[in-house]
Amino acid sequence: MKKKIFNLLLLFIFSIFSIIPSFAAEKIEINNDETGIWVFKINTKKYGSKIKPYMTDDLTTPKKLYDDKCFDLVVNGGYYDVKNGKSVSYVIIDGILEGNLDNHTDLVEALKKEERLDKVKSRAEFRILENKRHKLKFDIARHTDPIKKGWTIKHSLQAGPMLYPAMDLVNEGFVVYEDDIVKSQSADILKRRERTAIALKGKYLYIVIFTKDHKVDAKELKDFMEKNLKVDKAMAFDGGISTAINCKNVSIGSIGKYQRKVKSFLVIER
Repeated sequence: MKKKIFNLLLLFIFSIFSIIPSFAAEKIEINNDETGIWVFKINTKKYGSKIKPYMTDDLTTPKKLYDDKCFDLVVNGGYYDVKNGKSVSYVIIDGILEGNLDNHTDLVEALKKEERLDKVKSRAEFRILENKRHKLKFDIARHTDPIKKGWTIKHSLQAGPMLYPAMDLVNEGFVVYEDDIVKSQSADILKRRERTAIALKGKYLYIVIFTKDHKVDAKELKDFMEKNLKVDKAMAFDGGISTAINCKNVSIGSIGKYQRKVKSFLVIER
């Protein structure tokens, strides 16, 4: 009888330890089947409360933040002014507006003259909403899109453009045309560059990195999200030389392992 109980106890312990790694594996799945494309898949039902934006006082790299703060994942986030290191994307963390385009008087005045201010303000953002029961909901929307009754924004990280279901580079102020000719563009959006993007599909959050070995323009990025991942919604974060991510044993920069210092990030707390 004692031997039977002992064997049952061993079986129970073994089953517990066999389950734990499978739960851990479901937190972040990493796929690199195609050269130059990295896909990080996160189960928001199990890991949602750990996902949030992060901002630093001084510019820093995802790797430095990853090493210092012991996060499970750190990826570059919104746009910022390379001259003064301030965020030019709206960022809300725990209900507090931490990044604010309106604080940049010179930039705001320049955008007004170009008649682009309202367009830039409305750029896409990643939202984590919360209701009174502390239930979380994940969304990608334009910054000016209304919030449904009963929900508030707990976290948000703006960048853009919206990629899917509808991409409009003109109405987000990324491209300006004059007589059907491109007069100007932001973030090299029409060129093939390294890219950082995020997407939502059911309960999963996808973070997608295109490195120097597989550069894409905005349309190609949209097509990948729509046709390859078949996502519900998708948007771009800052890209080009700012493209960078650290997760587990993966450290990626825009040029090999080189990472540019940036202002805001999306992180997953350990």
